[in-house]
Amino acid sequence: MKIFIRQTLTFSIIILALITAGEAYVRSMPNPARFKHQWMLSHSQEVETLILGSSHCFYGLNPTAMGPNTFSMALPTQPYRYDWYELTHYPLPRLKNVVLPFSYQSLFEDLESEPRLRYWAVRYRLYMDCDIHSPLSIYGLECLHVASFKEKLSSLWRHGQLTWDSLGFGTSYANTSLLEQGKNNGRQRAAENTYPDQHSLPLCTQMLDSIATYCDRRSIRLLLITTPTSPSFRAHCLKRQIAVNDSVLRRIIQRHPSIEYRNYWTDPDFTPADFYDADHLNLRGAAKLTNKVVRDFSLRKEKNM
Repeated sequence: MKIFIRQTLTFSIIILALITAGEAYVRSMPNPARFKHQWMLSHSQEVETLILGSSHCFYGLNPTAMGPNTFSMALPTQPYRYDWYELTHYPLPRLKNVVLPFSYQSLFEDLESEPRLRYWAVRYRLYMDCDIHSPLSIYGLECLHVASFKEKLSSLWRHGQLTWDSLGFGTSYANTSLLEQGKNNGRQRAAENTYPDQHSLPLCTQMLDSIATYCDRRSIRLLLITTPTSPSFRAHCLKRQIAVNDSVLRRIIQRHPSIEYRNYWTDPDFTPADFYDADHLNLRGAAKLTNKVVRDFSLRKEKNM
């Protein structure tokens, strides 16, 4: 019995040591959340245009082409809850413009409410000093989210796939187009962004309203955009979710008339060559969208920071 207990303890100590080493390694890896947080700690007081939102802005809007002192705090799968946090967490005395996506999933996607998305919230607790959750919660350890933990550990033998530039713009997709390669994932992407129960709608709507109120009180322009998607993505979207989006958007704009909104969802100028997949732009598409946003919102195209 003593031998069994000794062996069990030895095995447990080895496993704990390996997990601890893995946790330390994963936390040491470069990631956009840490980079953006550190950048803002040093430069937030210079920012005039702040890009927030999810992967649609992370990959779709290039700060370099959007005028002086522009920076992107957008991150893949970033909901309005954390857009609000980023907007209010850093000192931004020169802020003039906030660019925020209003996408198919924006009013329905909240990380903590969806088990499959909860691991994304870890980055805010660990790498951005976000105090929404305790360090002792499930958001305080990478290793508690097994699938993502294993994926990050795999960088030991292969290069990471997520890349970004010095102003926070996502560059991973380059000019690749899965659509042109015959890999159209419109059905899959629409399904992953459809929420039939809509249980996060009240919270997301409240967060959007809070962002708009914050901007109103500080005379900051809130620029809402719906980014382009492919016909295959739109064909598989839930009509009820689209209708709720339209209804909430009308109410938000009525409540905050200063909001400026542009809808590029069905813009025919975007061809398959502009998309990485069914709802994300590649570098070619991002250049096209950024130029449209600069033109449509009269943003200055000058040398950036």
